[in-house]
Amino acid sequence: MTIKPKKIHIIGIYGSGKSTLAEELSKLLKIKTYDLDEIKYKRKYDIIRPVKDRLRIVKGISKKSQWITEGAWLDYALDLYKKADLVIFLQIPKRELYKRIILRYFKRKSHQTKYFGNNTLNTLKILNNVRKYFEDPTHFMTLKSHKKYLKQAKNVIIIKNKQDIRNFLHSMK
Repeated sequence: MTIKPKKIHIIGIYGSGKSTLAEELSKLLKIKTYDLDEIKYKRKYDIIRPVKDRLRIVKGISKKSQWITEGAWLDYALDLYKKADLVIFLQIPKRELYKRIILRYFKRKSHQTKYFGNNTLNTLKILNNVRKYFEDPTHFMTLKSHKKYLKQAKNVIIIKNKQDIRNFLHSMK
């Protein structure tokens, strides 16, 4: 029997499936999940928490005996890369990301609950940031920068599609 990781950090760009995978792993392994967006923002996608406060929160999480964290952000997550038993990188193709982000927009639009920031302008900004992630080396977050941070991790799994996710979840049972 394989030893299951107790400290997992999930990374990827917008629409890659970080939250969904974190939720599934949390249920499967009975480990609490922390969303880096909840740490970055005092009020989601509106009021940004100071970096020193984010670093303090992340350091507190990283000291716990078990956790699952997920997010795209790099600048304050270094402790998570270093202390995770496993870092999962969702390296989903650009075309698939575009499709997921557009579908998410329409699902949220038709949902009873109002999602803060779910509007056409923000969706277009997210799509543009995904394009820049792959194509613009000067962008604040790139595929290259994610790969650079992966070098800080002890154990990395790269997931590129739904079959990889199914295989990984099956291995965790």
